[in-house]
Amino acid sequence: MQEMRVVALGRDPMAVQPVLLLQETGGKRRVLPVWVGVPEATAIELARRRVELPRPQTHKLILDVVSAFDRRLQLVRITMLRDSVFHAELVFDGDIRVSARVSDAVAMALHVDVRIEAEDAVLDEAAVAEVGMVGPAEEDDETEGETPSEHEELERFRRFLDNASPEDFGNSS
Repeated sequence: MQEMRVVALGRDPMAVQPVLLLQETGGKRRVLPVWVGVPEATAIELARRRVELPRPQTHKLILDVVSAFDRRLQLVRITMLRDSVFHAELVFDGDIRVSARVSDAVAMALHVDVRIEAEDAVLDEAAVAEVGMVGPAEEDDETEGETPSEHEELERFRRFLDNASPEDFGNSS
């Protein structure tokens, strides 16, 4: 299992579909692209930005119901890739596990700041090697060891996604 972080949400210019980019926090720092729907991308971005809406979205509502029953989400795991579809599970206290779509699981994890992990087998099959623009920038004006700001990192990803094609991410089927 590798810990993952949400690096960016972008748009696949070939499919005009949102793509969620998750990256290993350590190790090989591979990037896992997950194509998601527009509503799911919106929910993830709202959770990333900590936007509070007047009424809860479905992900927040589910977490509120879970909390009302004195339970809490402890972990999100990306468990497999089958027939080009990623599968995840929500791990609640008491080792209660619920199958979920990756997009929904990530949105929920962001709402309550829980760890996101991916199985090594999923990363081996579907992740791409670290893209130069994901990690620290290689520009001369940065001090060694410094990482770019979130804004700079996001801009580099957007430029990458503007020119990326599904083939750049390898075969995930």
